[in-house]
Amino acid sequence: MTSEQLKVGEAIIDLLSREYGVDVVFGIPGVHNIELYRGLHRSGVKAISPRHEQGAGFMADGWSIVTGKPGICVLISGPGLTNALTPIAQAYHDSRPMLVIASTTPTDALGKSFGPLHDLPDQAAVARSVCAFSETVTDPSVLPELIERAWNVFISARPRPVHIAIPMDVLAQPCAPFVRVHKPAARPIAHNNDIARALDIINASSAPVIIAGGGSIDASTQLVVLAEALDAPVLLTGNAKGVMSSSHPLCAGNCLVFGRVQKDIEAADVVIVVGTELSDTDLYNDGRALQFGGKVIRIDIDPDQINRRTTPTVGIVGDAAHTVTSLSRGIVARNATTGAQRAQQWRDHARNKTSNTFVPWLQVIEQWLPDNAIVALDSTQLGYSAHWWLPATRSRSWLAPYGFGTLGCALPMAIGAAVAAPDRPILAIAGDGGWLFTVAEMAAAKDLASDIVMILWDNSGYEQIRTSFDDVQAPRMGVDVSSHDPSAIARGFGWNAVDVTTPEQLATSLDASLKSSGPHFIRIAIS
Repeated sequence: MTSEQLKVGEAIIDLLSREYGVDVVFGIPGVHNIELYRGLHRSGVKAISPRHEQGAGFMADGWSIVTGKPGICVLISGPGLTNALTPIAQAYHDSRPMLVIASTTPTDALGKSFGPLHDLPDQAAVARSVCAFSETVTDPSVLPELIERAWNVFISARPRPVHIAIPMDVLAQPCAPFVRVHKPAARPIAHNNDIARALDIINASSAPVIIAGGGSIDASTQLVVLAEALDAPVLLTGNAKGVMSSSHPLCAGNCLVFGRVQKDIEAADVVIVVGTELSDTDLYNDGRALQFGGKVIRIDIDPDQINRRTTPTVGIVGDAAHTVTSLSRGIVARNATTGAQRAQQWRDHARNKTSNTFVPWLQVIEQWLPDNAIVALDSTQLGYSAHWWLPATRSRSWLAPYGFGTLGCALPMAIGAAVAAPDRPILAIAGDGGWLFTVAEMAAAKDLASDIVMILWDNSGYEQIRTSFDDVQAPRMGVDVSSHDPSAIARGFGWNAVDVTTPEQLATSLDASLKSSGPHFIRIAIS
């Protein structure tokens, strides 16, 4: 091999680092992806090592949310990919960019069921249902074009994961450094006719409402301008939390799950829907699509999404920030009406409907939460109420499993966020059941010296599922599980750990966490 030659695994990482600015990847090394790790070492790219590939995917996703860049996973063949499928699916359902590069079976064994180590009959097919595309590469010359294609998905279309599988013998082949294949791509721009039609409707409205989803995450400034021009309350999906600061009078927050709020939306004369599926996991109303009584303006980067679940009066395919700016320029000046009042009513309704079991704890967390904090939530009862109770003042500060609703994501997503923003406070909230899914990542957090504060809601089991059994009068089974001594486990991983039983103790422990470095674990013991 000449000095001008690399191995394919090295060349991939070199290209990603040199041309795409990749400086962090998440993954676990193995005998099948050593050539990729050789490339990481050569290029100076930081490799974060979780304790399980599921952790790698969630860390990459958390990192991606905070940075706005694609999260990169480097995995081994077979179980490396299958272990990561849950976070890949999570990123897919929440429309976030992730590049998954995984080794696979040697070329001469692909699909032949010879029984090689980590064999999958068709690894690319396994990932295809939760990726924008998934390909197996036997000819290294196509890799630059595939990577460019992936990046164009990330920056110009509905962002979703991409999986590229490369046989281990191909990764070890010599090659010249890859040259980027430039295929310029841009987000779609709304048609002027669609903007004009929408403005006719909006300017004739008396009490418009805005619903903003994850597709508006980088349109914060633009949405505020539009909302203020219309005096329109803004409802946020979970993936849009922080797009409008919780302190803004027009921010109604994350209260779409409440029936009263849904009825008010359905009665509005105009609803502007920006970058959201309006999915079951946004509404939690037994799968019922909203029945809008007024006119609907729907804005989305994905043309296939425009008519799903509802047929808008005007559907606009375009980038959220550009489209919202175009609308704002055409708004006819109007006097303030009831926008702030309606937003306040919805916020109050959400708080009044919050169970008293959670309110004292949420009040403490709310009072303590720093303005620049990043919050990562698991699927847990305290976390569900936190969605509408806790504030968020900026985009890309709220991490949660909305689209796929998986357990175990809070801790590894918080670690990914800590890698992305080491100077910002990180709070993770999980239940005892979900925490055990990825408990080993406490070791990764300690290795990284992450200043994560984790609150564990410990009710000795799957309380939400207990309630679901009770609701249908089914005998409880499999829900009374125990984590035994979570704080001892946390200390074993090198965390500062404490048990609390009152909100006052929680307040003291949270304050103490800001005065010492390293990860902190606070267990709320619920009898």
